[in-house]
Amino acid sequence: MALFPTLSTGAVAQYALPSVVEQGTQTIRFIDGSDQRFLTQGRTFRRWEIRLDLLSETELTQVELFFESQLGEYSPFIFPDPISGTNVPNCRLGTPQLTTEYLGVNVGSASFWVVETNG
Repeated sequence: MALFPTLSTGAVAQYALPSVVEQGTQTIRFIDGSDQRFLTQGRTFRRWEIRLDLLSETELTQVELFFESQLGEYSPFIFPDPISGTNVPNCRLGTPQLTTEYLGVNVGSASFWVVETNG
């Protein structure tokens, strides 16, 4: 399983780092307007919004190559959680396309989601 790339500073993300802990639920709405909710997953999962700014061309290329090697959102990888410091297995990219922007000479940015899954 692939390991998420680190920046030249050794970090995997920059601050602010929005992260969400959620548990999958589904809601059924009845004709009388009431609803019933139930769990679709047995445990909670985490999501991280990764926004990388002021990347060098080398770092941006590294992120782009990782995204291509993962076939977008289809291949699992190990993500080093920047909050807890633990390696989280079975993560996937949460977006089908990588958003990158070249702002100047050797300065770029990237934005995407990393999602924890069952595998």
